[in-house]
Amino acid sequence: MKLLNYRIIVEKEKQGKNLVYVAYVPSLGISDFGKTIDEAVKNTEKAIKVYLETLRETENLIPEADADEYFVTTSKIQLAV
Repeated sequence: MKLLNYRIIVEKEKQGKNLVYVAYVPSLGISDFGKTIDEAVKNTEKAIKVYLETLRETENLIPEADADEYFVTTSKIQLAV
């Protein structure tokens, strides 16, 4: 058993009148969504597992896991228009 760490980024998106959370894994190029952040992450984790299992079954290389030393932040910048 091997533990692989892949970064999941979650963004809020408007779909019609509703808000959903879209989670994506940049290093694998896959994404999923949910009504909550937790649901989006869980759905994406399932998608990661299926994707990696499919790669293994088809004897393709499994992408390297993401480094643990990673920090993401946002910054609000005020700009006069």
